[in-house]
Amino acid sequence: MISKSLSFILFLSLTVTVAAQKATYNIPKSINLDGVRVTFQKVSSSSSSYFVNYKAENTGSGFLVIDRKLTALAQNDGEIFPTSDKYVLKSGDNKTVYNQFRVKAPVQANADYLTLKLNGFSYAELGAPIQAEKLVLGEGATQTIDQFGIKVMEYNVYDDRVYVQLKCTFNGDINSLGNINLSKLVVNGGKAEVVKKGDVVFSGKSYSFSINITPNGEELSVNFNNVLSISPLNKVHFDDIAVTTTTYTEALAAAEAAEATEEKPETTEETATPPVTAELSFSDFMALKKDIELEMNNGGKPVEMAHEFLLEKQVISTAQVIDILSVFNLDGSRLKFAKMAYPFTSDKNKYHMVVGKLEYTKNKQALEEFLEHQ
Repeated sequence: MISKSLSFILFLSLTVTVAAQKATYNIPKSINLDGVRVTFQKVSSSSSSYFVNYKAENTGSGFLVIDRKLTALAQNDGEIFPTSDKYVLKSGDNKTVYNQFRVKAPVQANADYLTLKLNGFSYAELGAPIQAEKLVLGEGATQTIDQFGIKVMEYNVYDDRVYVQLKCTFNGDINSLGNINLSKLVVNGGKAEVVKKGDVVFSGKSYSFSINITPNGEELSVNFNNVLSISPLNKVHFDDIAVTTTTYTEALAAAEAAEATEEKPETTEETATPPVTAELSFSDFMALKKDIELEMNNGGKPVEMAHEFLLEKQVISTAQVIDILSVFNLDGSRLKFAKMAYPFTSDKNKYHMVVGKLEYTKNKQALEEFLEHQ
């Protein structure tokens, strides 16, 4: 079992897009386990996604396997996951892993408190080399070596050389890796050039390589003795990692709860204030504009992202819709946003003002027809 030794707890400053301010998060800068080091490089948030980037390093002598789709970000009794990808790091290798977590209910965007679960890490120590007999080369020749299957896929004889292509398939347990070290391969019957050096393969996967042989008249054969090995995979366990804004405290949460339950003075005619149009708060409004810009710059779907945002907030004013239209580069996108935002608008009686903010006549007519049917 992999033992854990948490590295020095320096805290990394991470950003969240909220209006024009940057919220900082507390998270360990790096975590060291036996054979594994994870260093966080970036954590950011928008109204539609969280982004968590880290550099993984194999500090041991075996193989580090990362199955990215198992990493989870938990909040509000829900979990979200990045897209699927799998990496194998050999001893001394490092890789920056980019994780985008799409916000999906019940997980909320721009949360003050999240839990990062670094699942999907496994480590395989080098297995003992497997002994093998020689394989005489020829079209379709095969050999079984422990949990590996060897097959000659091509065997072509030319005037000056023999070209051989072989496929090595690992049929071991899913919780193990097959290691192929072609530097140990022995070729008999002539001077040989092995094109590849070998690799590690998952269960059910194959590795192909070719050999060019200048024959000397003797029988052509290969010997996989000490070339192959099997490495059992052991799960690497990380404790859950708390990711919190620096302003988040239990005391603050308690104070907010207490404030919410305080008795409010009754409103009288003397103290009543004129009604105001319901709209997004300034911070939410600025965050939405910024997130639309980011989504556009990243080639995403800004209107769909804005729809998810408004599904949560449930309100926007006509004036805010008009302001946001200026963010879009294409008039077709402005029309699409205007139609999408209408159901959430608090002052629909003013929505005719949006029509004049579109550029093309056909889009103005399309929005007018849309409003007539609402």
